[in-house]
Amino acid sequence: MDVQRVLMISTNSETAPQPAVPLGAAWVAEAMRLSGLEVQFLDLCFSKKPLAAVDRVIRSFRPEGIALSIRNLDNCDFLAPKSYLPAVKELVELVRCLSDARTLVGGAGVSLMPLQVLEYLGLDHAVVGEGERAAPAFFRAARLADACQVPGVVSRRGGMPKPPHLSSQFVPPRTHGWVDTRRYLGLEPVLPVQGKRGCANRCLYCTYHKVEGEGWRIREPADVVDEVLSAMRQTGAREFEFVDSVFNEPPGYLELLLEEILRKGVRARFSVSSLSPKGLTVEQVRLMERAGMTSLVITPESAADATLSALGKGFTEAEVHRAAELLSGSSIRALWCFLVGGPSESEESVAKTVSFVNRLPRKESAYITTGIRIYPGTGLHRLALEEGVVEADQSLLHPAFYFTRELTLQKTMEMLQRGVSDTCRCIFPAETRGANLSMLRRLGVLLRLPTPFWRYAGYAKKISPGGRR
Repeated sequence: MDVQRVLMISTNSETAPQPAVPLGAAWVAEAMRLSGLEVQFLDLCFSKKPLAAVDRVIRSFRPEGIALSIRNLDNCDFLAPKSYLPAVKELVELVRCLSDARTLVGGAGVSLMPLQVLEYLGLDHAVVGEGERAAPAFFRAARLADACQVPGVVSRRGGMPKPPHLSSQFVPPRTHGWVDTRRYLGLEPVLPVQGKRGCANRCLYCTYHKVEGEGWRIREPADVVDEVLSAMRQTGAREFEFVDSVFNEPPGYLELLLEEILRKGVRARFSVSSLSPKGLTVEQVRLMERAGMTSLVITPESAADATLSALGKGFTEAEVHRAAELLSGSSIRALWCFLVGGPSESEESVAKTVSFVNRLPRKESAYITTGIRIYPGTGLHRLALEEGVVEADQSLLHPAFYFTRELTLQKTMEMLQRGVSDTCRCIFPAETRGANLSMLRRLGVLLRLPTPFWRYAGYAKKISPGGRR
């Protein structure tokens, strides 16, 4: 089968807490284009009738290959779990009715449980890890049998693949060439940028090493900055978020990247999606300010040593407090993320986290989730098996969660709701789906209010019915 035309479909339609630009899917689409394939990109994020959109594009483009990108399997919300797979399955059934094209499914969600995803969706082939090399090779292979031998490709009947090819030579993503960035910028005027892949840390619950590899693979700082400058010219964007697994690791990369931003005189605002308290220094904070960093998400997950140790975070509560001290003395706004209910969590550890939140300066907020999603192959999965939280033969394709036996959910929520002195500065997952926050986000773009828009979550809570204590 000679594949010349490939349709890339980004299936994600979740817009809470904010719509995510399909960076990974665009990256793969660009790689396929550079390999000589004719590629069309269909982003379903804002589609009110996704099935009709897929029907229309398949009939007009007549692809010989179809790539499906699945960003997340579910919303990871212990209190209100929602799987995204039923909607994808409906889409796949339509695709199979309309076309016999060679089909490959991939994305971060698929990499976690490829065989289970294939079985559920009724598809035959998936890619594990990044797809910039696997997808072009899969579609350009003359025979399907050869396509199945591509490193990183999983066959439902052939089992797990040769290990995926993880390279430090990155294809320029050229996201704005594939995605209608105006739609995303209209809801939050920030574009994602990835400076590196992989993670050398071993947090108990995390899946980054399965999706991106077990070590750091960094892009040349000059290439990253050139990507930012190109996006500024092509889209008019002036705000960018670094979406690396941990922005301030490995040691020294933060400095190289921000110094390159300063050297090239980039006039933009920057934010970070994941900063670690580990080893944060006053020099790094000052450099971030000088380079135009205005906000960041910092992810200690707890402010208690017992829980931090159980989660395998690699830092102590003293380092969490030290990071808070450094950031409070800066102009940078921080959103502190906490996972409550993990191993070794107790009333004492929750009280420490609540006390920490109460001491944060007014410019900062906290995002608090309860319960931790269990994924296969993680330390949390092994612990959950030992404790009988899940069964050995239990499929984790649909959400399963860990919550400590030392606390009840009701007691935990009481401690959080009653202990936090200003709950309007705390964001819980359910509140990110509210209409008020979406309305404030649109208003913020219209009025050109300062980002990040999570800073206005408290206002959304105050104007919601019964929103203020």
